[in-house]
Amino acid sequence: MQTFRCQKWTVTVVTAVLALVLSLFLPPSAVHAQTIFQNPEFHWVVDIPVGWEVLDAERADFVSFTDPERIAVLQIISFPGDRFVTVQELDSYIRTSFSASGDAVPFRYLGDHSIFADYRFVAGSGGGRGIPVRGYMTFINGGDFDYAVMTFVVEDHYEQLHDVALSALDSFSPDLTRRQLPGPVSAFYTAAADAGDDELPASEIILPSGKQALLPETIRDPVQIDGSQVLIEREARVLAPYAPVPGREPPPWQQAWRRYFRMVYRDNVERLVPVAEMLFHDLASAGVPRDQMPEEILSWLQGAEYRRTPSLSDLMNPLWCLVDFAGDCDSLGLTYAILLHHLGFDAILMVSLEFAHAVVGVDIPGEGARFPFEERQWLVAELTAPVPIGQIDQTMSDITGWVGIKLDPTAW
Repeated sequence: MQTFRCQKWTVTVVTAVLALVLSLFLPPSAVHAQTIFQNPEFHWVVDIPVGWEVLDAERADFVSFTDPERIAVLQIISFPGDRFVTVQELDSYIRTSFSASGDAVPFRYLGDHSIFADYRFVAGSGGGRGIPVRGYMTFINGGDFDYAVMTFVVEDHYEQLHDVALSALDSFSPDLTRRQLPGPVSAFYTAAADAGDDELPASEIILPSGKQALLPETIRDPVQIDGSQVLIEREARVLAPYAPVPGREPPPWQQAWRRYFRMVYRDNVERLVPVAEMLFHDLASAGVPRDQMPEEILSWLQGAEYRRTPSLSDLMNPLWCLVDFAGDCDSLGLTYAILLHHLGFDAILMVSLEFAHAVVGVDIPGEGARFPFEERQWLVAELTAPVPIGQIDQTMSDITGWVGIKLDPTAW
């Protein structure tokens, strides 16, 4: 795998263009790399793993996707919201329909009563023969609709595809309006690991104005920090097989790279709202005009300690970056882009295997180097060197060496 000298990058990438784009879903022009699908009748959205494809979409209420070898399935069954009174009834219906057995735990997903289950059953056993499968399922007792979101894998391949199955399940959103909130797997993990009434460690930060402030509890909560990092490491393992190999044609690694950062962004974007508000009020009270805030926040983050992680991802999640005020190019870049989004500025992540580096592109006026992406010219922001916005090392200025990543595919 390629390691970024910027101080990171031990992951790689893959994604295959779907061969099947059905009228049920958004057209390719409305999604990125044809891995994101929305069901217009039942509203849900998924960002399927790269290389997966539509398996069955003849009915809008019963849609499934599969991996290239067809040994793993993501299946989404939608029901009218008045079909089941409780989520336990939905769980019982699925267990009976599939003759499934295993463990199930109730939790709240985005405020709705839900169940997270680890079930086994025999698939395709109508004629007395079938294939033993195992997988994770989330049952959601929503408002207008109820959902059974299931990923299952042929048991002989369960360990091999465990991470990608969880990733597929975690890519589900009930609708576009909640696309920027954590997925069901992440939500279940943090709910199950909730520290309860334990006192949180104090963590103070020096704001751009020089004032010292206590970070909000949601930022310094160890459960939230750990949960975010668990997702990052899982997604890094999903990404790793797609690394370009010398002498071999790589799979569509750019698509997988983009999905990797979309999954991490989605899990963290809402968590950073309190810090974005702190920064806005700090800068505004210091008399900084709003249009100058991207430069001020960039200079502030450039003062963070340069740090890499020893993990496969080599990526510190944004909460961790802020609590320790440390990170490397893509860790700090992701944090910067999220903060700008909350302040109303469009920003993309720019990554490069060739230069082993990551920077941010910001859609604001200004002089300096710009990166063309999706019909815009993005002003480059370097996070790991104390340089003004718009400046980049001349040895990295070749735009063909960079990949632009739209972190929120529902925006713009």
